[in-house]
Amino acid sequence: MLPYAWGGPLATGQLRAKPEHFQVTELLEVDFSAAGEFDWVYVEKNGLSTPEAAELLQQFSVAKDISYSGLKDKDAVTRQWFSLHMLGQASADWQNFNHSGLRVLDSQRHQRKLRRGTHRYNQFTLVLSGVSADELSERVQCVAEQGFPNYFGEQRFGHGGNNLDQARRWLSGGRKVSRFKRGLWLSVLRSHLFNCVLAERVQQANWNQPLPGDLFCLGDGNSVFQEADDELAAARVNAGEIHPSGPLPGSVGRIWVESAALELEREVLATEQDTIAALAARRVDAARRPLRVIPKALTITGVAEGCQLEFSLSKGCFATALVRELIDY
Repeated sequence: MLPYAWGGPLATGQLRAKPEHFQVTELLEVDFSAAGEFDWVYVEKNGLSTPEAAELLQQFSVAKDISYSGLKDKDAVTRQWFSLHMLGQASADWQNFNHSGLRVLDSQRHQRKLRRGTHRYNQFTLVLSGVSADELSERVQCVAEQGFPNYFGEQRFGHGGNNLDQARRWLSGGRKVSRFKRGLWLSVLRSHLFNCVLAERVQQANWNQPLPGDLFCLGDGNSVFQEADDELAAARVNAGEIHPSGPLPGSVGRIWVESAALELEREVLATEQDTIAALAARRVDAARRPLRVIPKALTITGVAEGCQLEFSLSKGCFATALVRELIDY
């Protein structure tokens, strides 16, 4: 039960009544070389996870390897790129690929592999059923201008927090797991710790305001820095140019907060020191993540089922964290 930034949901509605009510399009611009060892395919999937889609594509093409930029929701209509290493092989006959939950929309030959985190934004089109645009328009305007807490959404933690429970058991037991599960559970643990810090700052109403000693993220969070001038920091935060950051714990790097920000994070995470030590022991690099995200081009319109939201978010941000500020779904 994470605290809300803007007073809690305004109405009760339904998110994802149908898969097509939750659409995500990966925004990725590539100048294809038209030659090389890689088939890049742009797909639309429905009812499949990204790893499941990757397995189907790799089986069809008999590619040596397959990669993608980011994970996309399973119970949704999503569009994203994959790259397949076709070393010594011609391109697969993608026009004849046939699967009820997976369509190939485009294919290109390229000289480079698609690497994780290459895309910068995701475009969302969401239908909220059983609630009108009039009920939400004022709150939507507030979120469009001032943003919302950058929580990791419930998808990260699994049904009923099951992923977090499994991650804690694995951390204490030390049993060997697949590379995918190891990465997932380390990510789940760090996401939980970040959410704890962000929740406290939402409670204190400073999630969107600088604290002494804060580190800031510029834009989408790839650049992390200190701002020596407190007045300038406050002005830049209020303008939405930079955002206070929260911890993704791991091995100690040169990204320590100080003063009041450090005191707050130490207090919130005091009972999680064993988890933080375990993350560092597994050589997970410490990082920072923006506490706030301001959606791009957020709009709301009325539709037959209720209302429709359209917006873009930086990669790694959760649309459900925005929706929870509007409705109880």
